[in-house]
Amino acid sequence: MKKRRKKTEAALEAFIEVHSNSNSATANSNWKLSARDALSINLATFEKPLRKLTFADLLEATNGFHNDSLIGSGGFGDVYKAQLKDGNIVAIKKLIHVSGQGDREFTAEMETIGKIKHQNLVPLLGYCKVDEERLLVYEYMKYGSLDDVLHDRKKIGIKLNWAARRKIAIGAARGLAFLHHNCIPLIIHRDMKSSNVLLDENLEARVSDFGMARLMSAIDTHLSVSTLADTPGYVPPEYYQSFRCSTKGDVYSYGVVLLELITGKQPILAIII
Repeated sequence: MKKRRKKTEAALEAFIEVHSNSNSATANSNWKLSARDALSINLATFEKPLRKLTFADLLEATNGFHNDSLIGSGGFGDVYKAQLKDGNIVAIKKLIHVSGQGDREFTAEMETIGKIKHQNLVPLLGYCKVDEERLLVYEYMKYGSLDDVLHDRKKIGIKLNWAARRKIAIGAARGLAFLHHNCIPLIIHRDMKSSNVLLDENLEARVSDFGMARLMSAIDTHLSVSTLADTPGYVPPEYYQSFRCSTKGDVYSYGVVLLELITGKQPILAIII
């Protein structure tokens, strides 16, 4: 057992060294970890097949979080496609610049969200913290995000008819309503947008990315936050003045997604004069 572990550590050390010195590796992959450190960081998981997953497994599955594995990026982190040793394909979100939230609060909220199951929510399979970054592991969705389908057809290769758009609108609404009305405590998503509505092989909408989500007691009307998590174009105007988030803000953001779905236009259009 010890010989096998030493062999694994040696191989991982070589892997980390190669990718830390590689010019083609992503600029965000800047962890200063030894192989032993990577092997010792276990993921908190919610699915039995992933129970023994470590950070080292994620490094290997994404080729050191290489750009070739990158399938999406945003203001709060990048998303990578990864095939695990057992053949399962997952999506890994690297959350960055998370402020105003301690480790204990983050862990408590992820533990709650990870146990939630609904057909219109992307399952959170696991999470871990590495240095100042947090990694969330999700079930992989075949057709990616609604944003890609609407605005980057060459990437996805499908065109939505009106029946499909209606199905997606209803599915996203059901997922959001479940967070607001069927969870105890209720969950405010805080970053509802088309890139966080993913589509499975049946074009069923799944609300995704709970890295910015917050739990709220049923007796409260809002939560005060130090920073705005929402994306420009989807943020309720009053958020910029009050820094108070609520379920109503999620509904406003969903309305923007609905308009985007109907018109095919992005919330913010670049105008060149």
